[in-house]
Amino acid sequence: MTVPPAPTPLDPAVLAGPVWVAAPHPDDEALGCGGLLAALAEAGREVWALLLSDGGASHPASPACSRARLAAARLAEWRSGLAALGVPAERTRALGLPDGELSRHGEALTRGARTALGEAPPGTLLLPWARDPHPDHRAAWTPLLRAARAFPGVRMLAYTVWLEERGGPEDSPRPGETRPLTLNVQPWRAAKRRAIQAHRTQLGPLPGLSPGFVLPASLLARALGGTETYHEFRPTEEQ
Repeated sequence: MTVPPAPTPLDPAVLAGPVWVAAPHPDDEALGCGGLLAALAEAGREVWALLLSDGGASHPASPACSRARLAAARLAEWRSGLAALGVPAERTRALGLPDGELSRHGEALTRGARTALGEAPPGTLLLPWARDPHPDHRAAWTPLLRAARAFPGVRMLAYTVWLEERGGPEDSPRPGETRPLTLNVQPWRAAKRRAIQAHRTQLGPLPGLSPGFVLPASLLARALGGTETYHEFRPTEEQ
């Protein structure tokens, strides 16, 4: 049996900038790489954030909140959470694609991502792992890789949100597929907690927003644990 390589400690200082993080939904960046974003911002690095979907599908049965109103609330939460990590609103871009339907909007995602990234050509791109067990996360992979081709030399690190919660062995990176990296997030744990707490619509029942999705306690505990894991990779010509 092939033993996966031991993760290498990640030094945020070595990541070329600007650093972009692409999030399929509001809160993915806080959960998956909030510690790294806070570390980069604290060090004065240029960090940008790209939101792919409108986040409007998390509470489809809410009687007092339309999808448009929920999407507006989640966009505000996203920017508030990023501000807690040190990323200003002027360095955020949102594509507004339909939550839960990214697989149907691959071309629009690629075009929108390429345009956004072109405003500050990335040295590093953080994006959701190819087989992270959420349909929108998986659907974002190929369009984002296509967008990134316009920026030769960009370093790409994949983060996970649902892999440890819902994934199986087939979803994890295979030996040799990626280079695992870990970051000790303890120095930035408080900032990451504030960023996650900004996403109030996802943390429990609110007036007019019940029933609906709630982030599992186990996922929150893992997100606020001691480390974040990244998977560095180099895409092939076929990707």
